[in-house]
Formats: sequence, C-alpha cells, structure tokens
Amino acid sequence: MYQNDNQSKNNLLPITIGFFLIVLVTVLFFLKSSWLNKKNEDTLAKNLAQEKVDDLQKYSSIKSSELLKKINSTEKIEIIDIRDAQNFSQSHIVDAKNITLDELTANFPFTEKNGTYFIVDDLGLTPNEKQAIDIFVKNGFKNVSYLEGGIYAWANELNPIVEAGNQNSFANQAKVNYIKNDELKSLMAEDGGSLYLLDLRSAKEFTVDHLKNAVNIPLENLESRRKEITTYKRIILYDNTGLLAFQGAVRLFDMGILNVSALSDGLNDWKQKGFEVVK
Repeated sequence: MYQNDNQSKNNLLPITIGFFLIVLVTVLFFLKSSWLNKKNEDTLAKNLAQEKVDDLQKYSSIKSSELLKKINSTEKIEIIDIRDAQNFSQSHIVDAKNITLDELTANFPFTEKNGTYFIVDDLGLTPNEKQAIDIFVKNGFKNVSYLEGGIYAWANELNPIVEAGNQNSFANQAKVNYIKNDELKSLMAEDGGSLYLLDLRSAKEFTVDHLKNAVNIPLENLESRRKEITTYKRIILYDNTGLLAFQGAVRLFDMGILNVSALSDGLNDWKQKGFEVVK
C-alpha cells in the first residue's frame, strides 16, 4: 500500500510540472503578444502623429474668422466646396463653387494660377481635401489652402451659411416674412415704386407672363446675381405656387438681405383672381 502511494506521487510529479510549464508558456505567450501589440500601437500612434505634422507643414490652412474677413473684403478669392451636390445645396458658404474631387480630376476648370483658392470639405484636411490641393499644385497653383475644421466648424462658429430653404424647418420658417396677393395688389396700386418685384421662375416662364415691373432672376442664380437686387426697396419674391419664393427668402436672409417678403399664394392664385399680368 505504501509503495503504491509513492508510485502515485511519482507519477503526479511530472504531470504537475508539465501543467505548470504549459501555464507558464501560455502566460509568456500572451505577455509577449500584449507587449508586441502595445509596441505596434505606439509605433502606429507615432507614425500618425508624424503624418499629421507632415501634413500641417505641407498643406496651408485658414481659420473660419480669417476666411470671413476675406469674404467681406474686396479681395478676389475662390471658395471650392468639394462635397457632393446634395450636401452643398442644403448648406454652403456664400459664393462657394461646388466642384467635387471627381470633377477636379476629370476636368480641372481653373486657369488663374496667381489666384487665391480655399478648399472646403465636411471636416478640415480630409483625404479628399489633400487630393484636391495636390491637383491644384500639380497644375502649378500655389495659393491653395483648406478651411480648418471644414463646413462643420464654420457653421458651429455661427458664420453665415446659405441654406436651400426647408419648409419643415422652424429655423428656416423664422427667416421668412409673407405677403398675400390681395395685400400685394393694394401695395402696387398705392406705392408700386417702393417695391422690387422679383420673379424666381425660369426665363421661359417669365416670358409667358409676369407681374408688371417685375425683374427675373431664376432661383438657381439668386446667389450669384444678388448684387443686382435693389436692396433699398421692399423686395417681393414670387413664383407660381410660393415654394420658390420661400426658398429665395431663406437664401437672401442668409446672405444678409432682410427687407424681403415671399408671396405665399403665388402667381397662379393671382391670375385666378383676375389680377393684372404682363404677357
């Protein structure tokens, strides 16, 4: 019996040692893996930090406040918004041109190499922005910068931004003053010279019929032609139904033109009431 106990203990010893070695090897393996992962993470972090430093040295930038000063000055600049058309139409910096990275790549449209250009994306110095700037540089342009923080930083700092005009937006509705056909007819009869009637429909529709003494600037051209608008008069925007007038009023408000009213019931209702139009 005693001999069997000794033999059992002798058999248990190598099993215990083997188990201990397995545990030790496993622990060492995980420690090594963890150390390697940590080392790789540190290396990656250093590389990313260095890449960021390199990018900041390679690509020049402009702060939102500085860009706003340039927009308000007489300096000639070009603001290139490389976001997709949908995001651009919803909101953008005034006078910005929407040219995507694909469009820049396929057909570079600029020729003035001594001009000053600012690239805008959602955020500051995105991969797309870097590619866009590289395209300018490749074509011999030197004065090219990106907007720090992109369109989000610009909006968050409460800088002026042009919105398309969403009728379901309370903020957009708050920008618009309305006028109805009956009131407009009375104003035109009493003091038509104090009004600036702006038809936002297409040139083709305007040719068919329009309000007397109205000026035609299609909605899509409103921003680029805003300096043609007589701002010392009360501006009345109209279209067939009132939708374009609402959108135009939002955009003019965003551009700092505030003495604006939108004809809410539109030209169609005006004609149904038998009021005068010019054909």
